[in-house]
Amino acid sequence: MIELILGISFVVNVILVWYIVQLLKRYLSFQEELDYFMEKLKEYEGHVDTVNGLERFYGDETLGELVRHSKDIVKEYKDLKSIVEDNYDEDDEEEMYAEEA
Repeated sequence: MIELILGISFVVNVILVWYIVQLLKRYLSFQEELDYFMEKLKEYEGHVDTVNGLERFYGDETLGELVRHSKDIVKEYKDLKSIVEDNYDEDDEEEMYAEEA
């Protein structure tokens, strides 16, 4: 009877470890995509800022709004990234405390 319970426990633990590894892979992939997206946003912001600074377009309200909008999007991305990283760090701390107990 005890062998059956230990066998089931072993199988469940193996499945849970596999599941956690899969979640971590997805999280890291998601993080890489966010970093790539941030690079593209910064490139776009720089390009619009450069165009706005050109003599031909200097003072154009539409481009000025586009620059402000780009900066707002970058700020929102940074806020989202910090929330995701904070949640990830809190989960790590909880796991460390659980292991110590």
